[in-house]
Amino acid sequence: MSASSGLVLVYAPDRGIGDLMWHLPTIRAIAATTPERQVVLVARPSSRAAEVLTAEPSVARVLYAPHYKDRLKGVREVIDFYRLCRAEKPRAVWILEKIDRPAIAAALAGVPERRGFGLGHGQESFLTTGPYLPRRMRPAHRLDKLAAFEEAHGLVVDTREPDLKLDPGALAAVKARYADKPGPWLTLGVGASEPARTWPADRFAQTAARLSDLFGTVFWVGGPHEAQAAKAAIGELPNNVVACDLTLDKSAALIALSAGFLGNDSGALNVAASVGTPCVGLMGTAPVPAYSRWLSRLDGGEGRIADITVDQAADAVRTRFLTESWDNSHA
Repeated sequence: MSASSGLVLVYAPDRGIGDLMWHLPTIRAIAATTPERQVVLVARPSSRAAEVLTAEPSVARVLYAPHYKDRLKGVREVIDFYRLCRAEKPRAVWILEKIDRPAIAAALAGVPERRGFGLGHGQESFLTTGPYLPRRMRPAHRLDKLAAFEEAHGLVVDTREPDLKLDPGALAAVKARYADKPGPWLTLGVGASEPARTWPADRFAQTAARLSDLFGTVFWVGGPHEAQAAKAAIGELPNNVVACDLTLDKSAALIALSAGFLGNDSGALNVAASVGTPCVGLMGTAPVPAYSRWLSRLDGGEGRIADITVDQAADAVRTRFLTESWDNSHA
């Protein structure tokens, strides 16, 4: 491979699965400008992008850039990205943030084309191609910044719907595993990244009981550490299944095969919106915008997710179930 002839690198440094979903339309739009119609995505390990995007045609592969917390984190991140650029020899780097470290590294590595948000930060000194987002956009939500960046660089994004592509093998495995479970299916996303975004497990159980006339089976998804609390909350409640042991690709498949989703503001909620499953999000701090037509929100008020009542959650699901005719016969 000659110098700077590799695939375009897209650097998305946000750490969550939900953040990754927001960036998908932008990543695809960048890929569409290349002859290969593909890019190499550089992401944080916590985004689990390599697992989530296994079936995404616009991403040739995923490389991870660790997030450091020590005093030398800036230096270490520059060194890591420099080495990555030297190995990949990209002809361009697109940085979907304002941080300067990857821009510095790409410049040192001799990447000929470097784009980023700018936002009046030092990053602009190491970029080659504008325009940059203006300083006044610093407080804007990430989705607004992405939209402005796309427009500024002539990227064509027809919809903000992530339309996450799923692994056919994962879909088949989930269908086989739960073939005997009656429908319609409701999936509860009980995990979250922090307590302020976590609705109590016993309220999920009470909500499931209130909705038992609508759903034949209720699945509980989350990380392995949520399984114990889920089992305790379910108790003797019939037709509730703890599915916290599923790998991420199979958890996404289960959500996609469900008639609906109710859950915390988490990666699972964003996956539900991304695969086109009607979803009700329980919001605590920094609630996600309703960026998808599949997503509706219940806000606790002043960042208090615990203020959302069982009645409110059950009513929100019931109303949408009836008005939108939720169904998962495809499962």
